[in-house]
Parts: sequence; C-alpha cells; structure tokens
Amino acid sequence: MNKTKLSKTISYILRHHPEDFDLKLKPDASVETDELLQALKDKFNNITKNDLIQLVKNDAKGRFSFLEDRKRIRANYGHSIEGVNPDYQAVKPPEILYHGTRPEVKEKIMIAGLKPMGRNYVHLSVGVKEAKKVAFRRTSQPVIFKIEALRAFHAGQNFYKTAEDIYLTDQLFADYLSLLNE
Repeated sequence: MNKTKLSKTISYILRHHPEDFDLKLKPDASVETDELLQALKDKFNNITKNDLIQLVKNDAKGRFSFLEDRKRIRANYGHSIEGVNPDYQAVKPPEILYHGTRPEVKEKIMIAGLKPMGRNYVHLSVGVKEAKKVAFRRTSQPVIFKIEALRAFHAGQNFYKTAEDIYLTDQLFADYLSLLNE
C-alpha cells in the first residue's frame, strides 16, 4: 500500500472534503475510525485498522490523532471545513515562529497581516526550513515571514500547538511580522 497516497487521501477527507466519501465530521473534527476505513475500501482494497494506527504513529508531522481509544480519528490541523473546531488548548508559543508564502501576496500581508484565508487558522512553523517547505508547495520562490509570536501572545493573541513543529492562530496583525532576509 502506498503510504504517501493514503496519508494524502486521509488529509483530503479529514481536512477538507469528508462529504466526497459520504462522511460527516463531528465538531471536534473527528470521525469514527471504522467509518473512515469503510470509506477508504474502494481506493485501498486491503486497508486495515492497523494501517491507520501505523500511519498515525509514524507520521513525523503529527497530522492525525486518535480519540476515544482509537474509536475516532481526526486531522490535528489544516481544516478548511466550516463548523469544525478541534478543542485546541491555548499555549505560550516560542519567541519566534515562521510563515512561508508566495511572493505575490507579500505586500498585502505586510499591510493587512496574516489571515487564515481558506483555512480555519493561520499555520505557523517553528523553523525556517519547515516554513520554506510549506511555501514550496505553491511557489518556487518562497517568501518567509518572521513572526514575533511571544510578543503577540503577551498582547492577547492565542496560539495552539497542534504538532511538534506546528502552531495555529486566528490571525496576526502586521505589527508582529517582518520579512526574513537570508
């Protein structure tokens, strides 16, 4: 079984379009694990619950997690589905976080700040390398913003840690952003 294809398919379902697989997520962004398995059978004939367990366990980015003793599964971040809001706990972020994007939106972001756009949250990375990797998905010339996350946090901005190197926030005003010059 192609693990990359499985991961991308599950991301598509749990982050963006569960309805394409006749699934409906709970408000906490989860779905019954057995229902997801059944929905995946057409695309992945021999898929088992153990395949999902291994995918969750071995995913370095922490994209997915189980709930209720593996009875339910969810994507930890990246949702664009309205009404889905995992129960994230606000945390104190590191002093600096990073956000990678396309050059054509650089000026707009410098004025208006970062907004979630088609997602439910703005995604921020702990390191420059990860921010570049994210940006390279949409452009060959990434623009990296340096975020004064701790300063924003002290001013009342909430941050949520959803994976080892990923933080989310609702939006960020331009006052907390600067371009990273390498």
